[in-house]
Amino acid sequence: SIDFSRTESSSAQVQSALDGAVLAAARALQDDKTDAQIRQTGRNYYDATVAANSVHATCDNPVFGIDRVNHQIQSSITCRESTTLSGLVGMEQIEFTREAETDYGIGKLDVVFMFDTSGSMQGDRMSNLQSAAADAVETILASEVEDPEDVRIAISTYAAAVNVGEDLFETVTGEEPNQWECTRWRRRHGSYQCQRWQQVTATCVTGREGTNKYTDAAPGLGSWIRYETTSCNSATLTPLTNSETTLTTAINAMPTNGGTAGHLGIAWAWYLISPDWAGIWGSDSAPRAYDEPDSTKVAILMTDGEFNTDYMSNGNSFDHAQRFCDAMKAEGIVIYTVAFQAPQQGQNILNYCSSGSEYAFNASNGEQLEEAYQAIATNISDLRISH
Repeated sequence: SIDFSRTESSSAQVQSALDGAVLAAARALQDDKTDAQIRQTGRNYYDATVAANSVHATCDNPVFGIDRVNHQIQSSITCRESTTLSGLVGMEQIEFTREAETDYGIGKLDVVFMFDTSGSMQGDRMSNLQSAAADAVETILASEVEDPEDVRIAISTYAAAVNVGEDLFETVTGEEPNQWECTRWRRRHGSYQCQRWQQVTATCVTGREGTNKYTDAAPGLGSWIRYETTSCNSATLTPLTNSETTLTTAINAMPTNGGTAGHLGIAWAWYLISPDWAGIWGSDSAPRAYDEPDSTKVAILMTDGEFNTDYMSNGNSFDHAQRFCDAMKAEGIVIYTVAFQAPQQGQNILNYCSSGSEYAFNASNGEQLEEAYQAIATNISDLRISH
């Protein structure tokens, strides 16, 4: 019935918020915070996520258990969903309880790095990023897991647009890549010859409009990704893999030119770990379900500048980035951020997107960048969610 469907939806949203809350609390435990601070950190994360996702159910405050011996956080929450039709037969509410717990050294990880490849990253900035990122990849892939396939990493790159490559372009836009059309014909010697060609597609994509503008719905009728032809550099996407060679090769090949459409990088970071895109990336790189037991999804977002390039309606790159980050966190995705020599506006959006202040890093030189990525890699390679 409609009541049970609403309850199921609320239950999934509450579970995602609780998963993120115990991770936030566990991070506070790692930082040797007091029990009161740990519980408040978890509560703050839960409240913010539920508010952003407009959960309809009425819930008690989450209860957090702290195990300092085993370095674990447990949490549970009980909620009630008001009914409509079921109220006619005396069932005015449907009650449900959700639980989450953190573990160390076990579980599964889908991780995505988002890298800024705009023109401001030229020179030492890119060299420092490539070194720090490669070391972080090595640390994450060295996590203690039962199966090497349990930990996989993807890479989202962006500048003024996102280059998805020839093979993926038609799949996500519904159009063939690298197409040209004649815009001026001239008749000569009894036949027509083209005097001016115009490129109409390349391999660059921008945002999308409509009801799925800020969702991770797979591309298709009514949800195609839009495209343009002039502002795309050669950096491409790397779907989920546990191949360190594949990942470091992609990192070392990153170019530097173009503007900074950071919201597009965030969107594609989400798509790379979204289960709704499993059919796009192929079986070996298919993201796990959001509710798969003992699994965690992590996004590591990075920029050195302001989000200053936009193609989408009703807002700017900063506004769109906020909407994408809200939606990602509502699905339980843990977001770390790294601002590298970024101006205040760039720091502001990354601070907003992070899963909490302890998830946001600000680096002013190469050494600090290395330390930031290592801290993130160590945290996420140790910490997992279990239900």
